[in-house]
Amino acid sequence: MQLPHLDLSQIRVLIADQQGSVRTWLRTQLALIGIQQASMAANATDLLRQCRSGSFDVVLCDHHLDNQKDGVELLEDLRYQSLLPLSSVFLIVTGERTYKRVISAVEFAPDDYLIKPFSANDLSHRVMAALMKKKILKDVFLRLAEHDYPAVVAACDKVIASNGHHTLDAQRIKAEALLTLDRIDEAAEIYASVSTKRAVPWARMGYAMVLQKRGQLDEAADEAARLNVDCPEFLSVYDFLARTHEQRGDLSAAMDYLERADALSPANLERLRHLGKLASETGDRERAASAMRKVVDRTQKSARTKIDDHLTLLKNLAGESTRKEADERLRAMRTAHSDSADGLIASDVAEARLRREEGQLEAANAAIDRALTTHAASPQVAAAVSVDLAEVCIESGRQDDALTVAERIEDAAEQLDASLRRRLGRIKPSAPPADAVAPSAPIAMPPPSAEADPEATARLLQALAAALDTLDSGWDAEHAATCRELLIDAFSAAPREREVIQAHIRYDRIAVRNGGDRHKPTTRKSNENAPATD
Repeated sequence: MQLPHLDLSQIRVLIADQQGSVRTWLRTQLALIGIQQASMAANATDLLRQCRSGSFDVVLCDHHLDNQKDGVELLEDLRYQSLLPLSSVFLIVTGERTYKRVISAVEFAPDDYLIKPFSANDLSHRVMAALMKKKILKDVFLRLAEHDYPAVVAACDKVIASNGHHTLDAQRIKAEALLTLDRIDEAAEIYASVSTKRAVPWARMGYAMVLQKRGQLDEAADEAARLNVDCPEFLSVYDFLARTHEQRGDLSAAMDYLERADALSPANLERLRHLGKLASETGDRERAASAMRKVVDRTQKSARTKIDDHLTLLKNLAGESTRKEADERLRAMRTAHSDSADGLIASDVAEARLRREEGQLEAANAAIDRALTTHAASPQVAAAVSVDLAEVCIESGRQDDALTVAERIEDAAEQLDASLRRRLGRIKPSAPPADAVAPSAPIAMPPPSAEADPEATARLLQALAAALDTLDSGWDAEHAATCRELLIDAFSAAPREREVIQAHIRYDRIAVRNGGDRHKPTTRKSNENAPATD
């Protein structure tokens, strides 16, 4: 394959494989096609170090590089830390032929992947084809790196006008840039034009994004759902459907889509974070802890670690069965993040929650006092940490302290993600902007009745748990109706109880698994008879 105007002698390659013999073989084969500048890395640490200290045109990385990180995770780290520009080639070398591992590699957009065993001809063909693509789209990638989207559009137009290789890639990138610039009609024209000529999932996905931009959330969700049925391997649609359902207030459906995508491709950190946040927000501790354990364990001692990941995990480990793990993770968090105000505040917030769970209210309040002192003395505190501090104040009956903390982040409410805006809105209802997304039904419940009987509520919850156990063992319309009535009674008696919210989530899971409809949380009208609990 001829590559005109490409000086291979100037191409710098980094070969990453733990086996020295493989590295040597790859370097020899590259030399045969004229690529002489090849560096070596035997593990993830060495690869990251070399990418920090120098630039490479091509990275050839074995998928199972070492026990710390695989190739997909390394690509994610390189992109996140801006250590490998979009103009550079990243090829994953893997022996995995299974569907899940290959689709994982595709999702994080390596330029190609080579499945072992491969020939010298396969290697040279893939490397040179990837380099040609980078050359053709060089100006596009440069403008993308600068976030200069008008220039991205102009650079794409030049590629499209040439009517040569990678025109389709240029059309896709141009359409995405137009959406970023809110030039919605122009983007829609590209998606429509491409869809009439060939069946590519990204064009249908783009049309759904256009509908979302126009505020047609129901139509956008329907279009994306059809694409999901036709192309279940196209992972972007799962995240889109999750965001769309979150915008509509259906957090349970959003989490379902995130979990389905994670089952197909378990390497996406941001998806796991999203799932963990939503599960935590709805009170589903087990689901939240499962997601956040993976995030915290994968990012420890890396540039991708976030203090609020630890905080979210510890928030959902507050229970008898996970007490030992929670204490160990709290000690680890204090050690790793003791050099920042965010770390000190987050550690004290986590300790306050754990001590409250143990009934040590004096120790819990002492931890809150320390966190408030650090918060007041710090010029900047991460919004997520501040929201958690305000929430633990409310949980401890210290509403005035919670409002004081919330005041500091109110001005930045528009920059918060949707979950943080909802949480802040429940602390200080005036904080979110006017167009903030409303919380999902299980969260936006009316306050509990002042006349609620704790013993009657406890009996009701026991009856509900037993009914759900029966329904879980065998779906039956009559049992389902009984569960729904008990749920209505439970939301009427104790709408903010965590057990009630978790019971509702469990019912929805059972219903969906058996082809039933989700149940919308409702309460009894005040003039209805009191619920029976026996």
